[in-house]
Amino acid sequence: MESPVKKSYLTEEHVEKRPYYQLVETEDFKGLLQKKKAFIIPVTTFFLTFYFVLPVLAAYTNVLKGEAFLGITWAWVYALLQFVVVWIGGIVYLKKSEKYDKMAQNILTKYQKELG
Repeated sequence: MESPVKKSYLTEEHVEKRPYYQLVETEDFKGLLQKKKAFIIPVTTFFLTFYFVLPVLAAYTNVLKGEAFLGITWAWVYALLQFVVVWIGGIVYLKKSEKYDKMAQNILTKYQKELG
């Protein structure tokens, strides 16, 4: 069996004309994108699941109808937790994005001569 050929979406004329196309093809840049995807995809999946479970549970089950404490139902607790999750997720993303920005800046600095 033949091994799959790694296909680039950039033609040779694009790479020769614009130095940033060369930067996109470097292992450093691809590694940065891979790290970002490894963070963003699971967090987005968790958030969307957490967000859409509330209306599903409220509409089709009796799970959230019970009293949690002080006359407040579990539906209200879950709804308020969504605000907490959004704030925590935003703060975590800001911290991670600072790290990714530094990595991107290091890549740009490393390839500054080639970029002109």
